[in-house]
Amino acid sequence: MLFLLMVGMLAWVSNLLDSRAIRPPQPSGKSQAAPEIPVAATAAESLLAGYGDADTPPIEDLRKIHRVATGYFSVIKESSRFPIGGNEDLAAALRGENPNREVFVDPGNPVFAADGRLVDRWGSPLIVHPEAWRQLELRSAGPDRTPYNGDDLILAPSGISRGVN
Repeated sequence: MLFLLMVGMLAWVSNLLDSRAIRPPQPSGKSQAAPEIPVAATAAESLLAGYGDADTPPIEDLRKIHRVATGYFSVIKESSRFPIGGNEDLAAALRGENPNREVFVDPGNPVFAADGRLVDRWGSPLIVHPEAWRQLELRSAGPDRTPYNGDDLILAPSGISRGVN
């Protein structure tokens, strides 16, 4: 008899707890998009803020890329597995294809063209010429979008600009 009393009391407490339990809200039939979680900009993306801004001289775009590359080289110490041989290599490294698998610049950043290469404000691929490990010359084809002529913008590895500013 005591056993039946205990089983009955256990069932009563269980029902009482179930009736007071917090239940998640039931769907209303309307589809709700999941809230977007803001992603903080990386340090490199902060350096690229204003890239291609018409209110700044075009050479500033190359300086911004130069600063990002300098930051990249200060973090990535190993050069043999992922050498930078041109635009495609630098762009891939900044997107996270590097020994540390660290994303410096989000692939959706406007500094990248649809094909993944780094582009200037006129939409032309930047010419990235490595002179040595950690030393890149950056060239923009300029407003005429034709590389290697008089309106090209050139930033030496030292950060000094040559050509039209």
